[in-house]
Amino acid sequence: MKTPSLDRIVSRLYILRLVQSSPSTVFNLMERLRERGIDKNIRALRPILRSLMMARSISAELVEGNGRVYSITDAGRAELETYLSHLDVLKTGLSSGTEDADERA
Repeated sequence: MKTPSLDRIVSRLYILRLVQSSPSTVFNLMERLRERGIDKNIRALRPILRSLMMARSISAELVEGNGRVYSITDAGRAELETYLSHLDVLKTGLSSGTEDADERA
């Protein structure tokens, strides 16, 4: 299995967070990602959405006039929580590691 790039992981995290806050179309996701400084086009976004759907982290519903609307699933919420807990560990672990190094100096 190919290890996902950091960019892909960050994109997954953002997409999960965005569809958690409100179900979104691919165009809406692109716009919301750009607002956060992540410039993704449809060609870059679709494989990530497909991967999330295959993992059953998001679902898509065809809505007349809007196209596919993506929503988070229970598996997606669990994946998002895992990502966020890892970020918390990194954040607190790195700051506490710095303090330990300062105390030893």
